[in-house]
Amino acid sequence: MKKTFFIRTYGCQMNFSEAERLRELLLNAGWKEEKNIENASVVMAIGCSIREKAENRVISFLKTHRYLKNKGTLIGLFGCTANLHKEKILEKIPFLDILCGPNQLNKIPEILENFSNGNVVVMTGENEQPFLECVPSKNDVTMAVPITKGCNNFCSYCVVPLARGKLVSRHPDSVIREIECAVEKGIKSVTLLGQNVNEYGQDFKFQFDFGDLLNEIVNIDGLLRIDFLTSHPEDTGEKILKIMAENPKIVKHLHIPLQSGSNKILKAMNRKYTVEKFLRTVEMARNLMPEISITSDIMVGFPGETEEDFEKTVEVVKNVRFNELFIFKYSPRPMTKAYNMNDDVPQEVKEYRHQLILSLQKKISNQIYEMFKGRICDVLIERKSVKNPCYVIGRNIQGIPVTCSCSENIIGSIVKVKIINHRQGLLYGSICEEFQLQQDPQFQGKKQI
Repeated sequence: MKKTFFIRTYGCQMNFSEAERLRELLLNAGWKEEKNIENASVVMAIGCSIREKAENRVISFLKTHRYLKNKGTLIGLFGCTANLHKEKILEKIPFLDILCGPNQLNKIPEILENFSNGNVVVMTGENEQPFLECVPSKNDVTMAVPITKGCNNFCSYCVVPLARGKLVSRHPDSVIREIECAVEKGIKSVTLLGQNVNEYGQDFKFQFDFGDLLNEIVNIDGLLRIDFLTSHPEDTGEKILKIMAENPKIVKHLHIPLQSGSNKILKAMNRKYTVEKFLRTVEMARNLMPEISITSDIMVGFPGETEEDFEKTVEVVKNVRFNELFIFKYSPRPMTKAYNMNDDVPQEVKEYRHQLILSLQKKISNQIYEMFKGRICDVLIERKSVKNPCYVIGRNIQGIPVTCSCSENIIGSIVKVKIINHRQGLLYGSICEEFQLQQDPQFQGKKQI
């Protein structure tokens, strides 16, 4: 068998981070990645099951490429979908060769080397060492670094604790070591990942929490930016927000899911906070960081959501004025507590509520981004534009994407960009005639041509 592979990933940033780690694992074991699926001897799909639509996408992808089996191609399903359904998924996708959960990825090279045709390899469940350390081989500027896996919250609609298990925090030494090695390879920015990063350290036998980890990471020389997601309203306290405010390396962006503006619905969701608590957290964040970017998740159509409940959500959206919202229609997920509830909100009502909040948020986002016009932002340039190589793309200190034209190789540097326009959450600007490079201290304060 040729040692060639193809990976297709669906879902959240955690899935994409795990795909990158699996990719590096295979490359280090002598495999070659194929961009054309037809040339791969192994096809791997990393699936998401947080919503029915997401799950159906990965199943559809696999079924579409079932014909590759006739060429002797091995086909595998990885990630949350494999871990959630285990062997039962074979009823829908009977032609799979490998089922692998997110905590078993380290075994894949060995499994592929010793694979025996005709057998289905099933590797699911929990693992005492669920984190794969990764040193980037590509010339990237940014990198995602998982710091927790699993979740202890058990929201009534969510499969994450079922698909990924209970909370496991990565040892701080492992996190620091990986980031330091990545910086030596040219990484300038890291995003710390977790289903709820603010739970970090709650399972340690020693005293060390997320704030302590942030304080360690900001001291890594050569690292210019630090971002993180996702935060839970129950665990986002003053300590974390003050650390964000006081450290110029930390991106002033908070993704903090609201889900609903009704306390009744939040209780039914088992979200463990009230709307009032959420609003106090937002107020504290903005008092400490007036220009902070706050994004959130909203779910419409949860069982029992009345028009009054929905109007309360609309009012919160109007009052908080999020930079961006990710809006979802509730869909029952098997094995969750909400699965046994009466899904009593008609689909057309869900659609209406979804579109109403989507339209409202577009107006709010447009107004917020309009305020950036004429301002000068410090932008970490991350890469060239895929559509136009004459342009580069980066992010400002609020984590908002910024694009501008540039003939110089300034990728990996922080430059000053004057914002000219915006469209669909993307700021357009031009690099100031005089800007400050922060990639190397010797350039500070000097004009670059």
